Amino acid sequence: MDRPRKLYAVKVAGVAAVYYGAAKLGLNLAFTAKSVTAVWPPTGIALAALVLWGYRLWPGVALGALLANAWTGVPFYTVLGITAGNTLEALLGTFLLRRAGFRPSLERVRDVIALVVLAAVVSTTVSATIGVASLLAGGEIVADSFGSVWRTWWLGDMGGDLLVAPAILIAVTHWPYKRAPGGPVEAAGLALLIGGLSALVFTQDVGLTYLLYPPLIFATLRFWQPGAAAASLLMACIAIPLTENDMGPFAGHSPDERLLLAQTFVGVACLTGLVLAAVISERQRAEDAVEYIADTLQESLLPARLPEIPGLETAVEFRPAGERHRVGGDFYDLFQRDDGSWAIVVGDVCGKGPAAAAVTGLARYTLRAAAIGEARPSRVLGLLNDAMLRQRSSDEFCTVAYVGLELNGEKSARVTVSCAGHPRPLVLRAAGAVEPLGRHGTLLGFDRNPQLSDESAELAAGDALVLYTDGLTDAYAPARVLTSGDLVSILLPCAGRSAPEIARGITDAVLNGAAAQPRDDIALLVVRLADLPPGLEAEIARMLPSEARAIALARHAIGELEPVLGPGLCATVGLLVSEVVTNSIRHAGVAAGDTIELRAAVFTDRVRVEVSDHGAGFRPRTRAPDRASVSGWGLYIVDQLADSWGVLRGRATRVWFEIERSQT
Repeated sequence: MDRPRKLYAVKVAGVAAVYYGAAKLGLNLAFTAKSVTAVWPPTGIALAALVLWGYRLWPGVALGALLANAWTGVPFYTVLGITAGNTLEALLGTFLLRRAGFRPSLERVRDVIALVVLAAVVSTTVSATIGVASLLAGGEIVADSFGSVWRTWWLGDMGGDLLVAPAILIAVTHWPYKRAPGGPVEAAGLALLIGGLSALVFTQDVGLTYLLYPPLIFATLRFWQPGAAAASLLMACIAIPLTENDMGPFAGHSPDERLLLAQTFVGVACLTGLVLAAVISERQRAEDAVEYIADTLQESLLPARLPEIPGLETAVEFRPAGERHRVGGDFYDLFQRDDGSWAIVVGDVCGKGPAAAAVTGLARYTLRAAAIGEARPSRVLGLLNDAMLRQRSSDEFCTVAYVGLELNGEKSARVTVSCAGHPRPLVLRAAGAVEPLGRHGTLLGFDRNPQLSDESAELAAGDALVLYTDGLTDAYAPARVLTSGDLVSILLPCAGRSAPEIARGITDAVLNGAAAQPRDDIALLVVRLADLPPGLEAEIARMLPSEARAIALARHAIGELEPVLGPGLCATVGLLVSEVVTNSIRHAGVAAGDTIELRAAVFTDRVRVEVSDHGAGFRPRTRAPDRASVSGWGLYIVDQLADSWGVLRGRATRVWFEIERSQT
């Protein structure tokens, strides 16, 4: 027998064995007839087995039912009828549940209702009808008792579907039970409480059954479906044996009636817990969906990551306020314009939620579009104001700080700031001074002619530009509001630090380890001109045309370094640069109209030169060319005169070389 068949046989035998064991337990509680009991756990076992593992396990149900009823002393054809009824009951219940889209995890209210109606109420009528009819045909009951025996059979099977089936389904589908908020110690305490209360309630003649509902509900709230099923099953394991011995609130009735009452109570309690757990699960799914949508929307309104800009350090701190599932109105952006300069934006939209998100999206993408053809920050903000007046409702406004940044190599940068009702950006100088930039201006979306202006400043190496929203200063208003002097005091100790360190230093100082969430969103963007590399004495950067005159332009640019390099080394560097630029023009396949980038840096111990292009590249050759040839000498000369050189390939091809100054 191959492995799949062996596994199938083991499953069938396992279902039959469990069914048989549960049936023998249930038949021990039979009073009206040998094969009729008010408690019939095998119904739940059979239904759970077929729902979880498929119709193919029906032989296990049939075998278990046949073995369980074969020893009750009824005629064999009656046993066959009971077996057929039990098997058809499980098959019909499974079929109806699957047609209804049933999920065995019972995390939807519709699944709990389907289990009750289709399985516990409808499918159990098959087994009760066929089984009781078989007993009548075998002479085990009289016709007058058909109705009462049918009711006992039906309710007994219903109890199995309401108590045992959910416990098995949940035990299998919810493993390893780590999603609910409750923990193991809490579960043990609840088990002791429910067990103790169940023993108390079902040993007293006074009706105290209502005492069991609070711990059942608490178990459901803390442990969801596993808590509801386990609590109900624990109650049943205590209530049914005590009720069988004529103890508890249902004592004084006939054996079948008191068992039916006990099982009905436990079944209703279980149903209550399962419905409550399903409501909790549906609410949790709804909250998760809303949170996912809110997070996705918020991420779509903000850059996925800040771009990496050579010579600049960037850092951002974005802290949404404590309210869950809320899309904030704060936004930031950092993007490159067509002319190579950079635009830095921090803004704050009035309001929260979907309306604010719509304005945020409009603001961010309008600013990007406007920056394509407009360089002045005030004009860019004016175009955003026009767009908001055309498309917004009357109560939607925003404040924005827009900064245009032009890099001048790695030593300095020029920033031009325009603010529209927004807190002014701050410049943190490397030497330890703080300067506000720009004027507050008029918020956008309010006036057709807002007061907007431009103000420029120079940044040196180590200087940082800090942009923020008013959520930073009003994080704990009105109890605590930061003034401009407070911000200066916070920024001064951050002078000389990296951009991420500055951003963390500001937020740590403002939030100050407070447990309370800030009252508003906080957006903080820090852009810092990087420190000069150690030992850097001079540098140049040039964009050269991809044509022959680029060679002369490159040699002229290197000539600017002669005061630092000296005549001899400057001539050598100029020669090698001309050879590398020549290779880019003649052999790299640079497109007409494209540019070649030249960068040279003079350190205390060496000179480094890079020539970059976006051509197809070429295969470097360093062997000595034919002496009679006039070509092929370029990289050979570089190899002979430079101390080291190489080719780096990425988005651009970079040929670099270094010459040690100590050797000259």
